[in-house]
Amino acid sequence: MATTDTLIILTPAMMSPPATLFATLDTIADTSTPAANTLVLDFDTTTAEWGHWFWTMPSHYGGGGLTISWKGGTDTDNTGTLILDMRSIVIADATILTGDLTMDGAHTSISDTPPATPINKMNQSTTGTITHANAGSPSAGDRMGFSAVRDVATDTNTGDLQLLEILILET
Repeated sequence: MATTDTLIILTPAMMSPPATLFATLDTIADTSTPAANTLVLDFDTTTAEWGHWFWTMPSHYGGGGLTISWKGGTDTDNTGTLILDMRSIVIADATILTGDLTMDGAHTSISDTPPATPINKMNQSTTGTITHANAGSPSAGDRMGFSAVRDVATDTNTGDLQLLEILILET
């Protein structure tokens, strides 16, 4: 596989909410008739909220690291930085699913500064990487867990973060 090939695009509809502190599904309506709704995940500005996704590493995966970016925006006119912390794990044979899956383990922080007049404008974040080892040393066909949490301690935006998608490429 060539580097920068797409492994998966994680969407709000694919998110498996954790038991508590989860980002909420929301929609953004446009002004057409009938109005089209864009599904997003809303991450609160003051509470660290999470999203979890589970997927299978595709057969064309060549064993590299992960390059990650996200698309999203904010529901206010604030142009402060939005930051999401991203993590990846392998769910291997004999993994005890009721144990600690370390969804809060090694991570990469990925930031975005919204454009001027940012209300409901989608924007591409910078990229971050997770090494092959920090991703759990996955192989093609492995079951993966992925999490995103808003870094409310460092993030300076006062609005909800509206997540449209997370793009994961092979590094």
